[in-house]
Amino acid sequence: MAVAPDLKATTVAQVVVETRVGSASGLFDYRIPDALLGQVQVGQRVQVPFGKRSATGFVYALTEAPGVVNPRPIAAIIDAEPLVPAYLLELAGWISHHYLAPLDEVIRAIVPPRVRAVSKRVSPGPRRASRILKRAAVRSAAQPGPLLEAAQQAAVDRIQVALQRQESRTFLLHGVTGSGKTEVYLTLLAQVLEAGGQGLALVPEIALTPQTVARFADRFPGRLAVLHSGLTEAERAAEWWRIRRGEAAIVVGSRSAVFAPLPRLRLIVIDEEEASAFKQDRLPRYHAPSVARRLAVDRQAVLVLGSATPGVVTYARALAGQDQLLELPHRVLGRPLPPVRIIDMRAELHVGRFSPLSLPLQEAMARTLAAGQQTILFLNRRGLATFVLCRDCGSVRECPHCSVALVYHGARSRLQCHYCGAEEPLPTRCPACGSKYIKSFGVGTERIEQEVRSLFPAARVVRLDRDVVRTRDAADLVFEQLVQGRADVLVGTQLVAKGFDLPKVTTVGVVNADTSLHFPDYRAAERTFSLLTQVAGRAGRGPHPAEVFIQTYTPDHPAVRHAQYHDYRAFFREELELRRRYRFPPLTELIIATVAHRDRDRAEADAQAFAREVSATIDSLKLGDIEVLGPSPAFLHRLQDEYRFEVTIKGPALDRIRDRVPRTRGWSLDVDPM
Repeated sequence: MAVAPDLKATTVAQVVVETRVGSASGLFDYRIPDALLGQVQVGQRVQVPFGKRSATGFVYALTEAPGVVNPRPIAAIIDAEPLVPAYLLELAGWISHHYLAPLDEVIRAIVPPRVRAVSKRVSPGPRRASRILKRAAVRSAAQPGPLLEAAQQAAVDRIQVALQRQESRTFLLHGVTGSGKTEVYLTLLAQVLEAGGQGLALVPEIALTPQTVARFADRFPGRLAVLHSGLTEAERAAEWWRIRRGEAAIVVGSRSAVFAPLPRLRLIVIDEEEASAFKQDRLPRYHAPSVARRLAVDRQAVLVLGSATPGVVTYARALAGQDQLLELPHRVLGRPLPPVRIIDMRAELHVGRFSPLSLPLQEAMARTLAAGQQTILFLNRRGLATFVLCRDCGSVRECPHCSVALVYHGARSRLQCHYCGAEEPLPTRCPACGSKYIKSFGVGTERIEQEVRSLFPAARVVRLDRDVVRTRDAADLVFEQLVQGRADVLVGTQLVAKGFDLPKVTTVGVVNADTSLHFPDYRAAERTFSLLTQVAGRAGRGPHPAEVFIQTYTPDHPAVRHAQYHDYRAFFREELELRRRYRFPPLTELIIATVAHRDRDRAEADAQAFAREVSATIDSLKLGDIEVLGPSPAFLHRLQDEYRFEVTIKGPALDRIRDRVPRTRGWSLDVDPM
């Protein structure tokens, strides 16, 4: 006679095991033994048996489950108190579901490596703080802010109502460059701190954090913490522990700072919210502003998104009333926006001028140098030359591991792949045909730096790009040179397009507006308009007249035309109509699935099988408004010796199919790609 199973309820802990091999949900059930009853809490780390070994995991939830199958018991508790707040674990669950990411990978993104590795002790302070952290630490008295102008005060008053009511509201603060958005943030944060709350401020680029931290430290000395990937692991852990212990009331950082453990969070500020740097490009592929929206709802906090060039999706939400739109239409102190002159580089070539800097831009730079003012030159390509070509056989020297041309870096006399990092010396003869007529072509920031030094030998030139910021505190040093008047010309990539507030900059030159315009990306025009408008906004922030030069081979493109007049609304209307015509966000949603394999045929076959499976699911659910595109070769078809194919799922409300998207090993899934 069969014996009925014991249905007595058992206290079960759902544990996120720190292993890269697990269930689809990332959760495993473990029984809480009698000796540990009442001690296990959500957010604690525990030691659990996993297969034939022991593993560490985070307690995600506690449940009562019938004891039909007796799960293995928790072996030990690592933390006396929860390491991760319960609300961050709930947020991790949402991220895992929305972005189709393994839960254990999300936990890795939330908790710094050094914190995860430390057991029952507090991480020590950083061995060597950056200059900006040292500067922030020595502040002794809060510096008062300037009086707000009428538009700034109106924005503060609107947001303050939501803060006082502890309502979860999202505001889009759309202000032209130099309109005083940062001062609005600082005023709101001061009010939050006075009421006993905490605040979080995100900036898109690590290079911007030194300036932001300096301004915030002036206002809130001793109450600041900094989190971004540019810190050492020891520094990140020390800052994380300061926040976790409640020693910091305001956190400033890049996208990963959205996971700061702030128990009294009341205000989240995201500056330059449209920046693609807020999207993580590896697992978990989260978008920090979208995560912040969810976080604000969960914590009953206020979210303020600020930008001179908001994302098209964000601005559409505000116009539809989903977010509240606040406008700062003028610069502070009545300063005008700088006039922008479009330089058609085709005309320069026609008259025999081949310098990457047009004659009008050179003349403006000469005037600026003579007046003791400063110039910014923007080009979103680093290196000395963008490719090396044989003029006999026409072959371009490509990376041996990726389907991309190698870039020549003159400072190291090396060719480098900007995707996998592979390097090789500049060949003296063509590797394909042996010809000696091999030459570098194209222009990068290193080449522009050389051109400026040649044209203006007396000018003090500094450069800011990824090659420069490889070294610790390099961005801080460049910024300090400009602030202190020890540099005349700054040459840089998108690192110089946003955030820099330098009163002596009176000339800005965009060397080539077309570099980001012709990518196979539906956001190419939006990204170009944003970069042009933002870099133009670096000029004229002081009392002196300023001018901006945009060099382009496509002067009639809408992104260029509207940037000339700083006209975001006109650009938005034209761009939204294109998105509507071709069904792109905000009119639809996207998921891009990419498979990679060393065997090209295998990669393509896997992509075709994936597309068929998703299409069959859509048909079975009768979701005719969702379409499957591809498979097709990825834009970067070969990366690190692997061939890549993409399948795009496109349609409204993709939540209807999200849980049915296959999660197969070897695939990467990018939800809401940027």
